Amino acid sequence: MTRVVLAALLAVSAVLASAARGRLVALDDRGRGSKELLYLPNGKYLRAVSLGHASTVADFVYLWAIQYYSDYERADRYRYVEHIFGDVIGELDPAYIDPYWLGALILTTEAGDLEGGLALLDAGFAREPKAWILPYLAGWECDRAGEYDRAARYFDRAVHVPGAPNELFRLEAGMTARGGKLRDALAQWRAVADDPRNDEGARAIARRQIRALTVRADVQDLDAAIAAYRARTGAAPRRLEDLVRVGLLRSIPLDPDGNPYAYDPGSGAVSSAAGRLLPS
Repeated sequence: MTRVVLAALLAVSAVLASAARGRLVALDDRGRGSKELLYLPNGKYLRAVSLGHASTVADFVYLWAIQYYSDYERADRYRYVEHIFGDVIGELDPAYIDPYWLGALILTTEAGDLEGGLALLDAGFAREPKAWILPYLAGWECDRAGEYDRAARYFDRAVHVPGAPNELFRLEAGMTARGGKLRDALAQWRAVADDPRNDEGARAIARRQIRALTVRADVQDLDAAIAAYRARTGAAPRRLEDLVRVGLLRSIPLDPDGNPYAYDPGSGAVSSAAGRLLPS
């Protein structure tokens, strides 16, 4: 280690030691008692005293933060996660990816703060737009929260980063379908199937998904038309062709095998065996 780096670490150590030994006590908003508050010099100040070795100092602060947030008995331990991992370390070394995802994990998994975790991942991606992994992780957090449209948007953001794995298109299409936008998902799967950058295995998966989603989308449309017919007439149509006759549909689709959809006028159910994910 050079003398310069050693001096930088000593300088930052002194700053942090001073902060750690200071009073970390303050009243909460309602005066119900004292809580320990996290105090740390901001990233710009630490960068100024780092003597040109900001990334080394960022490593130091990151390790210190891991130790701090590993203490589950600390009061208000989740209160400053975005500030420490995003602002302090982010201002020291904007391209340092690990603090963003670890801070987000603490917020979403431990604190149950989805918005805070996503904000931290967004901040990291804004500083380092080549880091496709950050919106990718945000997509999975949204999926876990059941926010599938939002997850699809994050995967879309990730896949358009130069150098991102092309397979992310499949995640975007899957989340779009889970969100109920079946026609949009079909278009996305068709893009996967038609993309020459994808290998044959990926295109085969896309073709199977297209087959199944086509049936789901057709049945979704037919069900909606049947519901509208029932609301208008008080009964289900006797035949699917009645939906065309009254102007609810322009035509009755055929399933991916070219066969008519099965329809039970008693229950109003529409089905097709072609919706199964068969090998292509």
